[in-house]
Amino acid sequence: MYTRIEYLNICVLLIIGFANCVSSYHVDIIDNGPIVKGANITFKATVYYGDKFASGTFMYSWKDRAVPTHTREFQSKNPIDEWTVLYNATIYPQGPYVVQVTVCKYFLVYCAEIGSNRVEFYINETLNGDILLIQKNKTRPDLFVSNAEPVIHNVSLKQTDADYIKQAPSVLTYWFVDCVYYGFRKDFEFPFNYTQAEKEHLIEALVVADFSPPPPPPTTTVPTTTTTTTTIKPNTTTTSTTTPKPTTTTKPTNSVTTPTTTTATPTNSTKVKRDVDSQSKIMVNVNGTLQPFKGNFPFVCNGTQVATDSHKTYGYFFKRVKVRAPVAKVNVTGNNWLQHGDLLTLNVKCHGSRNFKYCVQYQRGLYNVTGNETCYIYQELDKCEFTIQRYFSDSMEHTVVIIIENEVGKVVYPVTVTVYKVKKQAQLSVIVVPVAFSLVAVVLIVFGVAYYLQNRSRFVVEVADFNFGQNYSDMEYKTFKERLRDAIANAFFTRAPSPGSSEVPVWPPGRKYGSMTS
Repeated sequence: MYTRIEYLNICVLLIIGFANCVSSYHVDIIDNGPIVKGANITFKATVYYGDKFASGTFMYSWKDRAVPTHTREFQSKNPIDEWTVLYNATIYPQGPYVVQVTVCKYFLVYCAEIGSNRVEFYINETLNGDILLIQKNKTRPDLFVSNAEPVIHNVSLKQTDADYIKQAPSVLTYWFVDCVYYGFRKDFEFPFNYTQAEKEHLIEALVVADFSPPPPPPTTTVPTTTTTTTTIKPNTTTTSTTTPKPTTTTKPTNSVTTPTTTTATPTNSTKVKRDVDSQSKIMVNVNGTLQPFKGNFPFVCNGTQVATDSHKTYGYFFKRVKVRAPVAKVNVTGNNWLQHGDLLTLNVKCHGSRNFKYCVQYQRGLYNVTGNETCYIYQELDKCEFTIQRYFSDSMEHTVVIIIENEVGKVVYPVTVTVYKVKKQAQLSVIVVPVAFSLVAVVLIVFGVAYYLQNRSRFVVEVADFNFGQNYSDMEYKTFKERLRDAIANAFFTRAPSPGSSEVPVWPPGRKYGSMTS
């Protein structure tokens, strides 16, 4: 048996464990607001246990702070619960509202609160949305548009507001460009061409959803007639006269409200008059000439506040656009046939609006561009003029992909470059110089031989054959000096008489020569 203190301890432990278990739950809540007056808004609550979806049976208790208040209780085993509320335009004015959800979980038969949360949302007077700028079936991510393509202006409404105005019998969109009225359309699109680059324009759209009840059928008046009804009864004759009423079932209080039934206080009347006067800024194009527009519109052109109709829901949207010229007329010059070892040099020029940026990709072989090529790093330019230089170490075809962009356009320009090798040949000087010198040497040799043969007799030396036939004992060996001395002595001191012309000269034995041979 447990004592009383033990029971208390067990209860305390159970309570602590239960508190720790409950503290692990939390509730998140989101909504799809803001909404326009009269539209539905959906709240979504999600129960988590730690970082996972909770499990079990839950009771969701919803309540808002509107007057009158909306409440809801719903039991579910799903950790996600959604609550959709309609805020009637005639009851709930524009402004901030708060909705709260409290979630409890069933532990056996007891539903313990595990979390709660609240969210603030807004109910607006006008429709919620934005103007989208569409060119080439793509939505422009910024305020820049191209002057080379028409722009489709599209009013994109929040889904809650779009679902709400679908109930209206008439929905019209009025379009204005720089306070010039271009008429209305039954859809939410407006095509327009901006032809001048470097201009800015103000686009305004006014959506009007008319919830006015349809007019009653026309009434007809039947002439007054007198009818006599005779009832045959015993001893009774009845005659009655009736005057028919118009055959309409519409009560006078339910007649269609026209614009003249809208009343305003003197202060509002003064404001409306002032705003109507400001409508003179709205122009209309009549046969190519701008003229003041005689009508008036709420909200448009400097935020005018013309009196609105309680049976109509309005949406006012505006956007400023900047017109730019896209990248065009790309011109690439340079030699794209390169001998191996040469440096590629390409000069690129193009036209378009400023704020250019470019990058270059190099692809081996032939490459077919897709138009979706991009680069991680771009070079920015004030003027579309730059030079590309590249050295290719191999000999093959390459594709230089030039990507040029500005704020409204993009051009992908491919250039095929062919690198080729040339078989090396000896230079002309290496061949001509040796051949020329060889010919000169041959010519010199030939002329030298010819000259020698022609003038050989000038250089012939007669050689005496000193064959005296006999050997003289007085002929002894003498040196050169001795022979020279003897020759001089014989020439100057011992001169024999010269023989006559008719006599045969008699030479001494030492002076006699033998036959001369050449």
